[in-house]
Amino acid sequence: MWLAIGLASLIAAIGIGAACLRLAQLLAHVDATLGKVDRQLDAADAPLAKTLDHVSGLATSVDGIVAKVDRIADAAEKAAGAVAKTADAAQAAVTPAVANLAGVVAGVSKGARAFFRSRGHNGEHAKD
Repeated sequence: MWLAIGLASLIAAIGIGAACLRLAQLLAHVDATLGKVDRQLDAADAPLAKTLDHVSGLATSVDGIVAKVDRIADAAEKAAGAVAKTADAAQAAVTPAVANLAGVVAGVSKGARAFFRSRGHNGEHAKD
């Protein structure tokens, strides 16, 4: 019986040893693959850093352009407000003058009617 236990232990040890050898081969293959990936990433590091620097520069440029557009929009808003104030002031100045002119024209028109009616009747006053 001790012999059977010894042989079973030897077979188990041989099986465990074979599994460890396969695991060592697998880990060596994984290490080689990771080494290749690491070299490829190292090769891509410089172009990737260059691209990221370029993108960062573009973002900075876009931020500058947005700030300029914002300042232009503010200036346009202020100019529109000034134009609106000017238009209101012009309307306030012109409206009374137009009303006065309309009153003068109405008075002159009525006076002309009265004058020409009275002339048509040889000095008689026209009846309104």
